Amino acid sequence: MSVRFRVALLMTAALIGGPAFAADLPSRKAPAPIPVPPPLWTGFYAGLNAGYGWGTTTGATTGAVPLVDNIANNPAWGTPLGFAAAAQSGVANVNQSGFVGGGQIGYNYQWNPAIVVGLEADIQGSAISGRGGRSGLAQFGPDLSGFIDTAIGSSSVIAGVDWLGTVRGRLGYLVTPTLLAYGTGGLAYGGARATASHGIGFTDDLPTIHPTFGGVGHYSDIRVGWTAGGGLEWMFAPNWSMKAEALYYDLGAASFASSPVGALFNNGSDIIFANIPTTRVRFDGVIARAGLNYHLNWGAAAAAAPPAPPPTWTDFYAGLNAGYGWGATTNVTTGAIPVADIIAGAWGTPPGFTALANSGVTSVNQSGYVGGGQFGFNYRLSPGFVAGFETDIQGAAIRGSGGSLGFAQFGPDLFASIDTGVGANVVEAHVDWIGTARGRLGYLVMPTLLAYGTGGLAYGGVRATAVHSLGFVDDNLTTIYPTFGGSGHYSDIRVGWTAGGGLEWAFTPNWTVKTEALYYDLGSVTFASSPVGAVDPDGTNGGGFAGAVLFANSPTTRVRYDGVIARVGVNYHFSWGEPPVVAKF
Repeated sequence: MSVRFRVALLMTAALIGGPAFAADLPSRKAPAPIPVPPPLWTGFYAGLNAGYGWGTTTGATTGAVPLVDNIANNPAWGTPLGFAAAAQSGVANVNQSGFVGGGQIGYNYQWNPAIVVGLEADIQGSAISGRGGRSGLAQFGPDLSGFIDTAIGSSSVIAGVDWLGTVRGRLGYLVTPTLLAYGTGGLAYGGARATASHGIGFTDDLPTIHPTFGGVGHYSDIRVGWTAGGGLEWMFAPNWSMKAEALYYDLGAASFASSPVGALFNNGSDIIFANIPTTRVRFDGVIARAGLNYHLNWGAAAAAAPPAPPPTWTDFYAGLNAGYGWGATTNVTTGAIPVADIIAGAWGTPPGFTALANSGVTSVNQSGYVGGGQFGFNYRLSPGFVAGFETDIQGAAIRGSGGSLGFAQFGPDLFASIDTGVGANVVEAHVDWIGTARGRLGYLVMPTLLAYGTGGLAYGGVRATAVHSLGFVDDNLTTIYPTFGGSGHYSDIRVGWTAGGGLEWAFTPNWTVKTEALYYDLGSVTFASSPVGAVDPDGTNGGGFAGAVLFANSPTTRVRYDGVIARVGVNYHFSWGEPPVVAKF
């Protein structure tokens, strides 16, 4: 075989085998497309919140206008028309504040990788309330008789927001994929209330002190306004986020009139003057609160995971709660005792018989929202039993008011007259916040469902106000005597006990939801009011001089603070589940 033939044969083989060799070389292919998960923040959510609220407008303004003025054109007086009304005009400082707690529901849409828009609605019970007082002076003189006429007025105002809700748009920026900074604003609405009580003293050159009468007014309504604010929300786990936010709310201002305030001539024959006070209260403020949300369609669908081991129920936990409370004891008892009784000797009436007019029972139904947080520890005693300890504190809007009438009559007296007293009592009672420290003992109906009983210490901030008035006549309206009313106030922290039970369900690892009912008893309180009585209009009825006290009774009111709270809560467990299994190779 020639050299030329061999070379040709090798070249032919190389040409034939080249494509096969090239087919065996490694090749580069485009990577498979990675599916993009849906946005993390798009979806519905619901949760609970708790916090504190402060009113921003503290001034409650009262202005009085004259209704009757019999001394302005009187030739013996000649005072300026309605000058005494200035004594009831002025500004009371009312600092409204208190706990809030409730729930929210909303929807988010992740507009792009950095922007989230949404809508949220919430409602919460509120213990935002405050009280304040003021005094005023009006003086003129000398009048046409050469006297100095002086009126000294006082006003007390109570105002608060019993519940508050909002419907708001939200616009946020994702600082990180799981941290949202947002602004929010929209509609606000809530239950607002206010009470104003007014008193006055009137004299023309001491010691001539004229009988006077006070007035009272009340406002209660659902108000609508606006809200704006902002906050941060952190997605700290799949399906779960935590937020902290501040909202300014403005429910506008309300004006309401009170019954007239004025003075009588010493003989009781006519009114010297009467003024109608009108009070204006603004309901606005700031709420700072924390919240917890569960997102119903977080992220992309995950691959099926092996079933989680049953919970051990031995761990620390913390969470939030919200609910409603009802008072159990509605009867508020008022009993009056005599502190002065001139007519018992001068008229022959039984000692202190008029005290019955301000004695009786008032029905006060206390109820309202509650919301706050809890912290506790569980220990699994056996496969079926769990023991633990829990402490909680929540703001409360549990409050109520009621009124009652009383009647006292005797006759004929030594002058053959029928003496009649008609009294009225108005009582308000409140629980502003409540906390407990309780033991728990439960039975596992199933590995993730605990039925438990609980009981222990209860404590809370309570208050009450009582206002009393009186009318007194002899001979069936022939003579109507000037009278004066009284009022009393109580505020303190009470300690008592609580007991109840509930169900707690472990619906995911580390998270449980519970529903429970607790009976609480903070005991009873008794407080006295300033005296209620009648005066001698002209000094001829046994008093000895005009304005002398014919009788005075001191009312004492007893209020019981007990009731039932029904609430739901969510807890995060810090060491939930069985310890992980470590594989060995």
